[in-house]
Amino acid sequence: MNTIRHKTVLLLGVALCFLVLGIIFLRQVFSSAFFVKEDRINILFYSASPIYFSLEKGGGDVHYATTFNADSRAAVAGGYGIYRIGALGKLATLEKNPSLLEKTFSRITGSMIDYYFYPPGETIYYGSAETFRFPFFSEIFFGSSNAGFVDRMYIYLQFVGKHTTDFEEIKIKKITEGNSILLSDATFASQYLGYFYHKLLRAENKTVQILYVDSYAAAKNMSRIIDGEGIRVVDIDTEGSSNQTPSDTLKKQPCIIMENIQGEFSQTARELSNFFSCRLSAGKGRVSDIVIKMGQAQGEWE
Repeated sequence: MNTIRHKTVLLLGVALCFLVLGIIFLRQVFSSAFFVKEDRINILFYSASPIYFSLEKGGGDVHYATTFNADSRAAVAGGYGIYRIGALGKLATLEKNPSLLEKTFSRITGSMIDYYFYPPGETIYYGSAETFRFPFFSEIFFGSSNAGFVDRMYIYLQFVGKHTTDFEEIKIKKITEGNSILLSDATFASQYLGYFYHKLLRAENKTVQILYVDSYAAAKNMSRIIDGEGIRVVDIDTEGSSNQTPSDTLKKQPCIIMENIQGEFSQTARELSNFFSCRLSAGKGRVSDIVIKMGQAQGEWE
């Protein structure tokens, strides 16, 4: 009897383990950008020579790649000022905030980066070389990332069978200021606006108003990314403070995305909520379908 009982307990334990693993697997699948997004997946591989890929889904053949070099400089999201690209990894490690890579390169490219990969440690890179290459197997499966195992498998499969000729390489214009070489994200946005549009978001044709507290620059950075995804930003304005709600309090409030809806939120609102980590709320704006009240997100995009 004890043997039968032990076998029963063992089988139940094994079944429970498989059930838990199955639930975890399904959650990763259904939360994956490959499952949620209709058109494009944007991926950053940060290294001595960072490279950004924008892949068209559904068997499409319009893929883009952008290379960077370690010695170029760019404004880092979050109010950190101008940094060398090669030092961003160390900054993100010291700040214990790897999403700095996601936000900074999203700002540069004017797109929502879905996945980002980076090496562990505090290595600083130097050099002006820009190398167009495919990601290594070790980068995808063993590099630090915001991607889960299912996402990594999807990403690996996206590059299987592809050749460099399958990608259109996009160059970011650089400008010289003193002894520094800066990436001109504004010029990049004007030259390549529309390249990374998501057809579904474009088709929904939702308009957006951004309300900031006291940093127009932060709102403009957010606007550039939203425009780059094919969503129309029609107004940027201040969220007026009052005696009841002073500006310092507004800056500490959660970011809120408010949409004028009766039923389910639009894909546009959900995409914005997921990327900018803003809470979804139903409500009516004065000049747009969707209103973004930046709140504490302002500090993340300055």
